[in-house]
Amino acid sequence: EVAADSSVAESIDTVLSYDFNTLKDIIIDGALSICWKIIVALAIFYVGRWVIRRILRLLDKLYERKSVEMSIRGFLSNIVNVLLYVAVVLMIVQTIGVDTTSLVAMLASAGLAIGMALNGTVQNFAGGIMIIAFKPFKAGDYIQAQGYEGTVSEVNIVSTKLTTVDNRSIIIPNGALSNGTVNNF
Repeated sequence: EVAADSSVAESIDTVLSYDFNTLKDIIIDGALSICWKIIVALAIFYVGRWVIRRILRLLDKLYERKSVEMSIRGFLSNIVNVLLYVAVVLMIVQTIGVDTTSLVAMLASAGLAIGMALNGTVQNFAGGIMIIAFKPFKAGDYIQAQGYEGTVSEVNIVSTKLTTVDNRSIIIPNGALSNGTVNNF
């Protein structure tokens, strides 16, 4: 504590020993440095935003060529958009002079925690992507799966809805469907 007080006193003495022109030059250099960092950060933001828009347009064209399902298109585009903006923000923060190592570690641990909390949902989502991509069945097919059988009335990104012969609606999570046996009549 005493060493900290003496170093502060030494810093104050050093600043007071400068003449007016030296202090003015230090302040101007600091202000110019901050302004330069802000200008570069704004440039990174605008260029990054332009690049992100171009990438999303290219993805849309790729989705069109590959006939990707609309629900998957929207989800993947949103994920790419968020990840690219996070990268741009990290570049901006680093340009301003903030150490991003701890920030990246915090984002990674938050992503891990969210992933663990949404484990079942992510499994159902991944199963939905597999079902939509590989099409083992589609709406209108009569299937037997997970101890149920009926006509597929709807395939969503996280679940599949069956209508049984006695007109009941059964909703089966896609994670179970993609990992289990499906008998498509």
